[in-house]
Amino acid sequence: MPRVSSLLTFALYVLFPRRCAVVLFVYERAHQGLESHCPVGNAALTWLFGTFLCFFLCTCLEGLILRHALKGTILQPAKRRHVCTFLYLHFIVTIADISFTILGTFLDYHIGNSCYVRNHVHTAIEVIIVGNYFIIACNFLGVALIFNVFAHLPSEEKWNRLFSFLEMCLCMSKSRERAREKEGSLSHIAICFGEVFQGADLVPSDIAAGLVLLALQHRRILESETLGRSAEEGENSGAKGHVDESKHISVELGNLLEEGAHYARWALASYGWMLYTWANPRGGLAMAFSGEGPCTCCTWHTQQIFRGEHRPTENLDKAALMTCAGIRAEDLYYVSFTNGIGEQPYFIARDVARRAIVLSVRGTMSVQDCITDSMYKPVLLNANAIEMPHLSGPQLHCHAGVVTATNFILSDLDRHGILNTIFFGDTIKRHESGLSKSPPDHLEGSEDEQKAWTLVLCGHSLGAGIATVLALHLRKVFQNIRVWGIEPPGGLLSAELAAACREWTVSITHGCDIITRLSGPCLLKLRRDLVDALVRCKVNKFSLLTRMTCLPDSVEESDLLLEPGCEAHEATLLRRDFEQFHNKQINERPLMAAPLYPPGRLLHLRRISPVNKEMPAASIRDTYEVRWISAQELMFQGLLVNETFFTDHFPDKVVAVLSELALKYYRR
Repeated sequence: MPRVSSLLTFALYVLFPRRCAVVLFVYERAHQGLESHCPVGNAALTWLFGTFLCFFLCTCLEGLILRHALKGTILQPAKRRHVCTFLYLHFIVTIADISFTILGTFLDYHIGNSCYVRNHVHTAIEVIIVGNYFIIACNFLGVALIFNVFAHLPSEEKWNRLFSFLEMCLCMSKSRERAREKEGSLSHIAICFGEVFQGADLVPSDIAAGLVLLALQHRRILESETLGRSAEEGENSGAKGHVDESKHISVELGNLLEEGAHYARWALASYGWMLYTWANPRGGLAMAFSGEGPCTCCTWHTQQIFRGEHRPTENLDKAALMTCAGIRAEDLYYVSFTNGIGEQPYFIARDVARRAIVLSVRGTMSVQDCITDSMYKPVLLNANAIEMPHLSGPQLHCHAGVVTATNFILSDLDRHGILNTIFFGDTIKRHESGLSKSPPDHLEGSEDEQKAWTLVLCGHSLGAGIATVLALHLRKVFQNIRVWGIEPPGGLLSAELAAACREWTVSITHGCDIITRLSGPCLLKLRRDLVDALVRCKVNKFSLLTRMTCLPDSVEESDLLLEPGCEAHEATLLRRDFEQFHNKQINERPLMAAPLYPPGRLLHLRRISPVNKEMPAASIRDTYEVRWISAQELMFQGLLVNETFFTDHFPDKVVAVLSELALKYYRR
């Protein structure tokens, strides 16, 4: 509280008088610079004084709002019951301020420079008008984020209103209903948010405060709990091994990490020019401003078999794709840029060095992809289509959005006959799967050499999930198949399907990556933990965010959280109501809590010490260890909140860490 009181005193007694002095100075300069025979100018001065009065009243009311908002803890709204009255008064003054600002805009338009002796006085008044519009906009945005402006609405409708506002800010088109359904809208995501946070009655600032408290709690978990076993121990964790065995394991691990880094670059390549520029700004901008990149892509080799759909930035994306993956134009067979709800871009190319045909699926990059992600409730896969007739019911559960996108790519492959032509030649003989088994024609070498070619499916995030489910459908035709899932979604497959993928799938998760740990049960667990943290919090929201922003390393759990059972009565009642709703919701919507897991064998790149951005690569290798973990223990641990849990998911970071770790084990 001393820090909060000091900050409040500084705001009210230092910043406010200085701002008043600035406004009064502008008022005095305007009065001195006004022509005596200009009556409209007097009206302008009246406007300026009215604006100053509104500014003064708003600042006083904001001080009162802040004073009362600091009372009680986060989930003790009764102690802040007077805030609503001050908010209504602030709203009335803001309406008056808007009216004065509109009046000033019209007066300034009619006056121009004709009534002022000095031009800089007119400039100062224009600055006040523009600044006032900006301050008013910030006021409305701040109220929307901090207070529950749609408290009277159901949870799903409340989030729909907030996302509609965001949609308006992003200038997303509302025309043509059919095109809009194809492109998607944020209302789909709002429904998902409303469902997850229903019953908690939380606003965005409450969620931010709860995540800050969880980060403080999860700091202890990250330091004390280690999942799985070290990858340097080999498959048999009990074997201590001799020097030769350790060296053999180190070489195998180096090969695995190097292959993972290689296909992580292919997964990164599927994002095209934008993410390539994010990872390599100099190279991306040079590609955009030089004619070399696009021209190279426009002149395709005669051996190119297929083309995808054309779009304006196609050449630039293809140039970035080839540069990132390190392939030639004649090795790029097919690119699909189609993107909609359940329609994911992908490309097919030849990896000559590793004798593989690679299908790389793009991850989440557009609003449509986010909507596909939000379709998290599982659906049933066809047991016969994936040749697993022994599975049934929940054993066939799979992420609904991934299934939709997989079906789109399967139909596209079937329509163009792409993989059939590459592996089996131009003569396509159909069988039950819709794929052919005619002799190969396009792969070089003898028949045995042609059989040695591997079909590699890879992708990042959503793309990794789609690649995994694609492999379940394609493996009956292409027996030599391998999947590299770079940070796949955690809520992807049932335990049985995830285990079945171990034979051909390796999934990589980096640090505290949020997506690989994300599933319906994990979201519900996060919601419960978040509400529990808010109930136990013993300081107000402003104090919490201030302390965790300014001095995060010096704050302990006991400074912010009460011991279990010591919570305030009002907060305890809120938690009891939430628990009742939580149990009722799961009973009514069991698919929300359906257990889903990431696929295959899981390789965890665990951070053992903080990474400094300016740290040399050799030092970065010492900040990570590689561990084999199980999907069950990862999902049981759930989402861990820290300062990097979102950025750990960026594909360029995974590529960099994998590359450095591969070098580390090669040099041993």
